[in-house]
Amino acid sequence: MSADACAATGAVGILGGMGPHATVAFMDQLLQLTPAERDSDHLHLIVDSHPHIPSRTRHLLYGETSPVPGMIEACRKLAAYPVDFIAVPCNSACGFIDEVRAALPVPILDIVEITAQGLVAEHPSVRSAAVIGGHVTYKKQSYRRFLEAAGVRYIDHDEATQSQIEGLITKIKLLDTGPAVVRSCVDVVERLRDGYGAESIILGCTEFGCINLPDPSVPMVDSSYELAKHIVEKVKQDA
Repeated sequence: MSADACAATGAVGILGGMGPHATVAFMDQLLQLTPAERDSDHLHLIVDSHPHIPSRTRHLLYGETSPVPGMIEACRKLAAYPVDFIAVPCNSACGFIDEVRAALPVPILDIVEITAQGLVAEHPSVRSAAVIGGHVTYKKQSYRRFLEAAGVRYIDHDEATQSQIEGLITKIKLLDTGPAVVRSCVDVVERLRDGYGAESIILGCTEFGCINLPDPSVPMVDSSYELAKHIVEKVKQDA
């Protein structure tokens, strides 16, 4: 069955749990972005917070179990509910999205594509962007094709900086969101701005949606926020 053949149900599927706290933060953004005056104005969400899907990073690093079969199984259950489309608030998981999409009867949103489009739409004068994300996003350079297609130069950074970023992501997953972590995030942003000439920053891991960063020194977009905004606008358009 093609995606176009699916009857509209008014329900949004969310495959989360990668990680769990980021999924909760993402759902809160959906609530905050939805113009609601009563409970019934909010979105109908079907959520599978599934933290047992195999690690995307360990699969890429060590050849351990692929996350794809687990993602497909979970998405099929969401599709059978049924839902109109599925969102995956995890940049690393969307590094495997083409394989998952091929096995599903409903559309699956790509947080990477949506975030890149959001950057271009909100900051049209930007000509280069650096991405702060997890190991899969870094190694696959997931954002490169979408940014370059829009005329934005993708800035690759060194592995030492990436190691620091991944350390921050791990801390946030463990709910360490205090001043030291925020300061380290700001340090990374400033290094990418000053050392690499980045005109903008993409927060390419939904864990960053769990912390409050100060006003950035360069344009910055949060992938979790961009996906949530896209869903709210999409549901409104489709209503």
